[in-house]
Amino acid sequence: MRKILAFLLAACLLVSAAPALALNNDDAALADNWYEIFVYSFADGNGDRIGDFVGLKEKLPYLQSLHVDGVWLMPIHPSPSYHKYDVMDYCAIDPQYGTMEDFQAFLEAAHDADIRVILDLVVNHTSSEHPWFQAARASADSPYRAYYNFSDTPKTGYNALPDGTYFESRFVSTMPDLNLDNPQVRAEIEEIMRFWLEMGVDGFRLDAVTSYYTGNKEKNISFLRWLNGAAKAIRPDCFIVGECWDSLYTIHDYYASGVDSFFAFPVAQGSGYIAKILGNDVEKKGESLGNVINLLQRELGEYVMTPFLGNHDTPRIINSLGASSPTNAKMACGLLSILNGSIFVYYGDEIGMAGTGNDPNKRLGMFWDKKMNITRCPPGTTVADYPFPSVQEQEGTPLSILNYYRAALALRHQFPQIARGTPTVLESPDASLCLIEKDWQGDRILIAVNLSIDDLSFPLPGGYTQLAGELEIWGEAEVNGGEALVPSYGIAIFQ
Repeated sequence: MRKILAFLLAACLLVSAAPALALNNDDAALADNWYEIFVYSFADGNGDRIGDFVGLKEKLPYLQSLHVDGVWLMPIHPSPSYHKYDVMDYCAIDPQYGTMEDFQAFLEAAHDADIRVILDLVVNHTSSEHPWFQAARASADSPYRAYYNFSDTPKTGYNALPDGTYFESRFVSTMPDLNLDNPQVRAEIEEIMRFWLEMGVDGFRLDAVTSYYTGNKEKNISFLRWLNGAAKAIRPDCFIVGECWDSLYTIHDYYASGVDSFFAFPVAQGSGYIAKILGNDVEKKGESLGNVINLLQRELGEYVMTPFLGNHDTPRIINSLGASSPTNAKMACGLLSILNGSIFVYYGDEIGMAGTGNDPNKRLGMFWDKKMNITRCPPGTTVADYPFPSVQEQEGTPLSILNYYRAALALRHQFPQIARGTPTVLESPDASLCLIEKDWQGDRILIAVNLSIDDLSFPLPGGYTQLAGELEIWGEAEVNGGEALVPSYGIAIFQ
């Protein structure tokens, strides 16, 4: 067995660079490994089993061991809900998570560990308990009335108030939509961004960008253009990624906003490209992977793509692939890791955590050790299923899902061509084998992906002579003369 740990140790020596805006830029936001965290469920630091910033700070060495360059924190602000996407105060910390001082200590420690931090920025709506909305509903003469969208008659997406008026709240009645056309609302948003960016936060994940102006893509893009410009005027190097839950073709259009990146939803979930490639009913899996690589390059190749396997809104990827064996969990990570752009890993996916059904089930407490040290699951959880061992147990198993993730993310650091290089799918002698050449600044690598139950051999294309790295499940890759062998469900990199 080749030494996965060697890759891990080598990657520890690499230093992450600053964010970038364009695919051809030398800066490394294009090659970043990001990690999504629901703070409530991640790591407890005060003994109440609820995740907090003290616990998160304590887990920074763990994030470093995953070769994470940055973390996305789901909303951290005071909120009446467990998920906190209904914000009551944009410039405060929810007491469940600690104090502002706790957050600042975490932020400083994260930066010391070369880990950037972005926050969820939810500006499509507020909580109905936000002081702005409380003032708006109390009086039609309140200046905050214009912060929201009111109507004297019923409309689709509007809810009634006791006074006979209606307010827009397209998600749920407890999340009234902001009037983003109001200059005062935009000024508030700008000050919110300024507050966090000047504190040292490294950017934002933008929630629900297609819902800003429901059914009006042009206005959504225009607002994003304004928001991106306002953020970059405060901090030019901040990184912004948007939730555009739509087709590749629509996602492509949203890049006209100037926003750094958008999540590639068609890659993710049980209905996404990766899950479909790994599905048992899919033939010619290598050929299918090549088609996906070509499609992504054609539609988003000029931009910074953000692929992922799943997040807090989707069933865990293991639920889509089946939890009877870790092989598919590893291969899903492997296929994600060879894609261009910045990738996002949802906390717990690296140990094969499950979660499907209602939202709390998708945000289970992190399983840290075999003594059932599990951070508290959020209220409303109906099924808490952990099909694979804890972090502690997997750390001691070289071929665990966890160590596979570590090796995969380390390879992205070791070979910048993976995330930045222009991909070319080469002709393959077997439909289960995908050969991808990536060229970045004239430096080429060949990525060979075997999606078969059999070991596969092929003649190395001209110029490639050595095995440079691999992700193994069932065996080792080899080079013998001009012939390469990639084991079953193996991924090998050649130079």
